[in-house]
Amino acid sequence: MPSLRRMNRSEQFIHQADQYDTWQRDTIRRYGWALQAVLAEGDSPPFVYTVGLTGFGHPELILFATTQATAATVLNELGEMVPAGARLEAGRAARVSAGRVQLLAFPDSADWLLAAQSLYRRSGAPPAPVLLVVPEDGLVETPGEDRPCPCCS
Repeated sequence: MPSLRRMNRSEQFIHQADQYDTWQRDTIRRYGWALQAVLAEGDSPPFVYTVGLTGFGHPELILFATTQATAATVLNELGEMVPAGARLEAGRAARVSAGRVQLLAFPDSADWLLAAQSLYRRSGAPPAPVLLVVPEDGLVETPGEDRPCPCCS
């Protein structure tokens, strides 16, 4: 029978990481992809990316410098196009409810999409392909507030 002692910080981090991994895998199984938000740090802007579109044989998507809620709206709408049969490609535009976006090649994804790389990249293989989502004009903002991942706070 497990003891009822308090977890130390290392055990607590591992427990939270396990919970996050479980949530991510369950979300991908249920919807086809999950979203990973990264808060701004230093000179790096905030960004959100998909994890799971690789399972459809499709590049993941990344969107910089918007609120998490707006990024979620845009990336989820684009993500819904993939299982419906759309092939999003670099050099093309797409329309979502928040506005028009351009899709560009994102050549060096290994250091940016850590959750996607952890899940899909095999040892010695190139990183999972990624498309950069760039708004043509300003996006219509989705209300919501940016929050750190519960596992990271």
